[in-house]
Amino acid sequence: MTSQHEILQPLSTLWWQTVIWSTLIIWGLLFAAKKMNSKQIATLAIVTGIILTARSILVHPYVSYLKGWDIYNNLPLHMCGLSAIISGVIMFYRKQWLYELLYYWGIPGAFHSYLTPEFTQGTDGLLFLEYYISHGGIIFSALFCTMFLGFKPRMGSWWRVFLWSQLLLPVIGGFNWLIDANYMYICAPPIAENPFIIGDFPEHLIGLEIAGLLHFAIVYLPFGLKYRHASETSGTATI
Repeated sequence: MTSQHEILQPLSTLWWQTVIWSTLIIWGLLFAAKKMNSKQIATLAIVTGIILTARSILVHPYVSYLKGWDIYNNLPLHMCGLSAIISGVIMFYRKQWLYELLYYWGIPGAFHSYLTPEFTQGTDGLLFLEYYISHGGIIFSALFCTMFLGFKPRMGSWWRVFLWSQLLLPVIGGFNWLIDANYMYICAPPIAENPFIIGDFPEHLIGLEIAGLLHFAIVYLPFGLKYRHASETSGTATI
């Protein structure tokens, strides 16, 4: 059931405005963080965690008030929905496995959500703004953890996270089947235009899986090259 879903036409004036402003705000905050001392960084992490966690909670009563909450569209069971929750939680519960889920799920997912937006809860009221706070928060949180909180993807983590992520498919797919929903776009492709969306169910899943593996490898690449260089310098093998 996708009656609430809306899209924003890529390369339209509003699309450019959202991409430019979101990018400026994210990089502006990261640039400001570079000028901060350790105490200020800790404070920024707490403030970020409070804002992003509050958003993930308060959006539900807001949607219920605005137009009615439903189980088919409003659960945070898309990849970006799960990443948005992690983006706030990790500021308080700093675990490597949470960071890697946020890094691999969040950065590629939020990036494509900016390029080909699909508003799964619509754009009424403040939901348009909430969409960009949610996805911008994912990218900011992942980069903030990497740049200032001492996290980085572990060696070979890209394929391990990809394999563990496959466990979500039967779980969320089964839930979709029970209630006739389409979380994680398992049962039908997104309505947004994206080059990785090929065909209808079940063929579109092949494109999404290939895209996921490719994007995990891409965001891992800067760290993979460092690991390879370090192994060559020390004379040990790495994967």
